[in-house]
Amino acid sequence: MSPGFPLFTAAALLAAGLPGAAGGPAEVRICSSLAEAAPAATGPVLLVFFSIECPVCYEELFEARYLVDQGRWPVAVVGVSIALRDDLEVFLDKHAWTSPVVLDRRRVLYRKFHVDAVPFKVLLLGTEAVYRDDPYLGPEARREELIRCLTRHFSR
Repeated sequence: MSPGFPLFTAAALLAAGLPGAAGGPAEVRICSSLAEAAPAATGPVLLVFFSIECPVCYEELFEARYLVDQGRWPVAVVGVSIALRDDLEVFLDKHAWTSPVVLDRRRVLYRKFHVDAVPFKVLLLGTEAVYRDDPYLGPEARREELIRCLTRHFSR
């Protein structure tokens, strides 16, 4: 991941004309559960567990959305954070993030998917986790594994 990735992401949002990118506040979608963020009937979901205080973590969040958009995979990207609500709202607005984020202060999703450290990604097909980051692999190797999984499930 390049150090300029967040800058690139902000520029891409501006170019795309997404809400919040042109100076107005973004619609901040903070949800209390995965069911609220991505109802079961909406399709596959890539959960990205991240911390707003960790640049590597939130770069993974932005990169996940970029990766899914670039590959044109029919997958919703949903962030998962344990931050304080006010801090999370400021962070999401600052970065013009409009995709849903589950506020998981009680760590329900962390426990369900056995997440010990962030950043961490889980790809869900329905209720089945078909991909989980391997914490022993580096970021580039995890990215390649995720791309292989997405390609295997969604190639046309």
